[in-house]
Amino acid sequence: MIKSKIHKDEIDWLIIVYNTVNDEELRKEAFDKLIVYGLNEQQIKKRYEKLKSNDDDLEYFNKAWKIEVERNKTKSYNIYEKIKIFLFGPYEFFMNYSSGLKELKTYNYKVKFRQRLVLLISGTIFWILFSIGIAIYFEYKRMQEIKAIDISDWENNRIENNQNIQDTTKNIRKLPDKIRNE
Repeated sequence: MIKSKIHKDEIDWLIIVYNTVNDEELRKEAFDKLIVYGLNEQQIKKRYEKLKSNDDDLEYFNKAWKIEVERNKTKSYNIYEKIKIFLFGPYEFFMNYSSGLKELKTYNYKVKFRQRLVLLISGTIFWILFSIGIAIYFEYKRMQEIKAIDISDWENNRIENNQNIQDTTKNIRKLPDKIRNE
């Protein structure tokens, strides 16, 4: 019997087809392939009984799950994922209120949990400082433009306007004198 992973899955599938399908042609084809893989009828029946047992499947699943949870402890992000979390993680967090930390804690990703937490905090601080820096820069540029503007024309107009106002005020003060003299 051939024992590679691909053939084992195919054999299991063929055994299930052979024992559960009502179509005779399909059953015969599955049986012929099983014979090619080196199984006889007795081995097929034993294997089918083993596959039929849901308790074994659940037990295998639980063992595999425990192994996966243990492997998750040491998994970490690669550099591209770290950059993505640093730059876009705070946006995702504040827009969707989902940091992804809960899932990492649930599935025992200890290293990834710490990395994501540090990246989210540092990314948030970066974006806050970046926004403040941009605001300060634009305020600085605005003040530079204000200082660079030539206001001599405006000052001259203001002085002329003040002179005109003073002349008008003098004329108004003189007006009552003229009216009195008449």
